[in-house]
Amino acid sequence: MKRDIFIFLLMVSTILLFNSCTKEGDIFDDVDSRDAFTGEWIASDQCSKQTYRVNVTLDAANSTQVIISNFANLGYSATAVVAGNSIYVSNQSVGGGYSVNGSGIISGSVISWTTYNFESDGESTSCICTFTAP
Repeated sequence: MKRDIFIFLLMVSTILLFNSCTKEGDIFDDVDSRDAFTGEWIASDQCSKQTYRVNVTLDAANSTQVIISNFANLGYSATAVVAGNSIYVSNQSVGGGYSVNGSGIISGSVISWTTYNFESDGESTSCICTFTAP
């Protein structure tokens, strides 16, 4: 009887050991979540009622950031942090007396900016914008 229990426990332990060694997912996944955000986009700005082009590139100096050229159609670049499907532009001076900030979410080939703000000479404007792939 003790021998049967021992063999049974040995078999269960062996099964559990092999199950614990199966690959569920690679924690060092080579996919960069920033890649979904990179490229040329057509921005449709509800605030200014303008359509303009922006270009998003990887920030070589920071593995969580991208650089958005022509952010808010100001002609300047802003840095943004990408976390999963979200993008965040922290408050920053971009040049020409402008400061910007904002956040958005990517879904498929559309980045929906829930809000972005730009400020110049103490006046702040809050807008909503959508980036779509051309």
